[in-house]
Amino acid sequence: MLVLAGWTFLNVAMAWAYVAAFVAFEFWLLRALASGGKAPVAVGEAPYYFSADEAELIRRYRFYFTWPERARAASSVLSALGLTGLALAAWLVYKSAFLQAAVIAVNFFAVARLTKSVAPVMALRIAAQVDRQALRLLEAHDPAWSKIRAGNEPEKPRETS
Repeated sequence: MLVLAGWTFLNVAMAWAYVAAFVAFEFWLLRALASGGKAPVAVGEAPYYFSADEAELIRRYRFYFTWPERARAASSVLSALGLTGLALAAWLVYKSAFLQAAVIAVNFFAVARLTKSVAPVMALRIAAQVDRQALRLLEAHDPAWSKIRAGNEPEKPRETS
């Protein structure tokens, strides 16, 4: 994304390649988010023993909890899209490429929505200022990760004498 943004600064015609790249990435991310499903998470069952709030948090942000490395990488790409899009939109308006600038500017809404799904902690922190449900979910974040880590550890064999 950064290379395409750089080329767009040098050649305005490259803006369409940048747009095509972010559209392809966002469709891939939407598909990955949908592949996690929306089925309820089991409450109080082995090996995790999630509370109701933890189960709700994991159900809502399944991609984030199922594939944390992918979520982290996608979050980085989304932040690059947001930052480069901000600069490119202004640059393209200056270069009188209004259509490309408008498409890139409208993409800010998609970037914001996808970032909320891929990296929910910041969104929950902001929402927790006014929403008790978000505060409960934010409080359930660290215990849920602790239970996931503990549940995924291999069992150590018991020593018998």
